[in-house]
Amino acid sequence: METKVDDACELKHHTGSLLSADADKQTLEDGLKINDSFNNNFIVENSENKNETETSKSIEPQVNNESRDEGKKGILTQEELDAEHKKYEDEFVVYIENYQFPEDISKNGKRKLIKNLRYEFFRPFKRLAHRVRAKRKKAEGEGKSEPSRKRCKTYSLKDSQNKLRIAIDCSYDDLMLDKDITKLSSQVQRCYSINRHKENPLQLHVTQMGGKLLNRMEKHMDGFTNWDIHIKRESLIELFKPEDVVYLCAESENLLTDFDADKVYAIGGFVDHNSHKGLSYQRAVAAGFGHARLPIDSFFTLSTRKVLTVCHVFEIISMFCVSKDWKVAIENTIPERKGLEAIADNNSKYNVPETKPSKSCDSSQSAEQEVDTSNKAEL
Repeated sequence: METKVDDACELKHHTGSLLSADADKQTLEDGLKINDSFNNNFIVENSENKNETETSKSIEPQVNNESRDEGKKGILTQEELDAEHKKYEDEFVVYIENYQFPEDISKNGKRKLIKNLRYEFFRPFKRLAHRVRAKRKKAEGEGKSEPSRKRCKTYSLKDSQNKLRIAIDCSYDDLMLDKDITKLSSQVQRCYSINRHKENPLQLHVTQMGGKLLNRMEKHMDGFTNWDIHIKRESLIELFKPEDVVYLCAESENLLTDFDADKVYAIGGFVDHNSHKGLSYQRAVAAGFGHARLPIDSFFTLSTRKVLTVCHVFEIISMFCVSKDWKVAIENTIPERKGLEAIADNNSKYNVPETKPSKSCDSSQSAEQEVDTSNKAEL
C-alpha cells in the first residue's frame, strides 16, 4: 500500500494532479486513482480497508474498425473522412463522461489530462487520415514529385546552376518578442528546408545573425551552423553594395517582374503582427536600397494584408524559378487563410510586362527551351 502511494506522488504529472510529494498519504488513499500504464486501467485504493483493493473496469474507446478496413482497401472520400471524424468526436465525449478522474485533481490538471487522453484516443483516426492522404497523392501522381532525402543531400549551393542570391535580413532582432523570435527561427529553418529540396537551390544568405535569434537557434536547432546556406553576422549593407540590393516590400510601388542575376533580393526577417507597418520599406529607402513588391495584386485579391511570412516569400521565388509563372507560384504558396481570390478573366501571360526569362533562375535550361519560354512570355 505504501508503495502505491509513493508511486502516485512520483507519477503525479501523468494525472495532472498538483499534489506535492509529501501530501498526506491518508488523503491519497481515499481519493487518488493511479494510472500506472496509461491504458485506462485504474486502481482504486480504500483507506478504510487496506487489505481490499478494487480494480476498476477499463473504459475502452469504442472505435469503429470498419472505417480502418475500408481505408486500407480503398480511398475514402473527404465526406467519409469527415463522418468518421464526427464519430470519433461523439465517442470521445462519451469516453470522457465515463472516465474516472482523481478526486483531488485541479481544474488545470484535468484540462491537461483531457488533452492527453484526446491525443491517444484520436491516434487511430490520424493514422487513417494519413493513409488516405498518401493514397490520394499516389493516385494523383504527386508521390514522385519530391526527391528522396538521400538525393537531397547531393544538392548543394556550390554545385547549383542557380546563382540567384536571396538574403534574409535579420536586423530586426531588438523589435521582436521572444515568441516572435521563435517563429522567425522556424521560418528560416523552413526556407532552408525548401531550398535543399531543390535540384538547383538558390544562393540563400542569412545576414546579421545574432542576438536573440542566434541564441534561439543555438539552443533549439543543433547543427544549424552546418546548413548549406550563407550565415553571416555582418549586416546587409556591410556585405553588399546598396545599388546591388533590391528589398522586397509590400509597400513598394515597383512591381517585380523578373530577377537580375547581378542583384541581391532581400527579405525582411521580421515577425511583428502588423505593429510596425512599412518599417522594411522605410529602412530600404533610408539605406539607398532598391525595392520592389511581388506581383500578387496582378493576379489575386486578398482579404488580408499582402504582407507574407519570410518562408512564403522565399517559396514563391523558389517556385517561380522553376515554373516561370507568377500566378502558379503565388497560388500554390499563399495559404487559404489569406482569402486568396483570382481576378476574373485574368491570365498570367498578360498581367506582368513581357520580359525574357532570367538566366539566374534556370540556367540549366537549354538555349532552345529559353527561346521557347521567351516566346510564350509566361511572366
